[in-house]
Amino acid sequence: MMLREKFPYGERNKEDLFVNCEDIKQVYIKIGDDYSRKIFANRCMYSFTGDYGYIGNIVAGTETGKSIQRLLNSFESIYIYGAGVRGKLLAETFTIENLKGFIDLNKSGSYMNYPIFYMKDFQYEDNSVVFISNVHGCNEIIQELTADKHVPEEKIFLLNDFIAHMDDNIYVEPRYLTTISMKNKVFLDLGCFDGKDAKKAADCFSEDNVSVYAFEPDEDNYKICVSNLQKYGNKINIQNKGIGCKKEKKCFAGGGAGARFSEQGTCAVDIDTIDNLMGDQDVGIIKMDIEGYEELAILGGIATIKRCKPVLAVSLYHKKSDIWRIPLKILEIDPGYQFYLEHYTFGWNDTVLYAIAR
Repeated sequence: MMLREKFPYGERNKEDLFVNCEDIKQVYIKIGDDYSRKIFANRCMYSFTGDYGYIGNIVAGTETGKSIQRLLNSFESIYIYGAGVRGKLLAETFTIENLKGFIDLNKSGSYMNYPIFYMKDFQYEDNSVVFISNVHGCNEIIQELTADKHVPEEKIFLLNDFIAHMDDNIYVEPRYLTTISMKNKVFLDLGCFDGKDAKKAADCFSEDNVSVYAFEPDEDNYKICVSNLQKYGNKINIQNKGIGCKKEKKCFAGGGAGARFSEQGTCAVDIDTIDNLMGDQDVGIIKMDIEGYEELAILGGIATIKRCKPVLAVSLYHKKSDIWRIPLKILEIDPGYQFYLEHYTFGWNDTVLYAIAR
């Protein structure tokens, strides 16, 4: 596997790599199936090495990854448009026996022994297909390929089309949640962002008289949530605050999906704990995607977790050590939990832990 140039964790939490192997073993033996174990092992290796190939292993094992592989197997001659991170991940992750090379606006040379063609030098061959890996500008790329390079439109495929619904079930994965009773219980959405997950929860458990509590510390995101969820009325309680291990105020840096608590933040935001906010309510599911604050939120919810034994749907990718420290913390609270993992993107983010009390 090749070491990739883009390692998203940076230097801010390199101390997280110090780990007791027994901790990882303790988590591993509580994982409930082989699929989840493979995600866990590859995610650990990615944390230790920064080698993006381990993320590729995870992606290839998803249902989306398997469908992409079947598609690639059906072509006699393939070019990948885009020699960036996603194009290279596509080439490294999947078996592409008929890959002829890459096409790119800005790069030439080679990668993995495949040539990289400047767009202006590319000559289309009959029966070849072009697989566009880019996130943005795909319509313009298609226009250029069809008009200037005479590539038939039916020979052009977009990676975006295949991964568009990869995250449809994130945090409300049916295979883990449909078997539990949510009658008169609370769904707790920590890190509401745009309200999508709160909406999914309200719809998924609409017959169970579920109460949805959603918390979003970023003021702009909070306003978007209020607007997007207004039709649900009092079925979804939205609050503009963060969740942590104690009641306090902290500096906050806004910024859409990446909004987070930071000493460089320009505003102060109220933080409270799960235990304070939930009191004696019966909590059935807690979803957490709070930009690295997940472990602290768990510490602030120990009493609730012990009392209610909720399903915990927790993001495991914001810090290097999340993959083992978060499940380990859950086991310290209640050793009866069992773990399952899912992955919901074509990249390094959106690996989710489902912790279920057995």
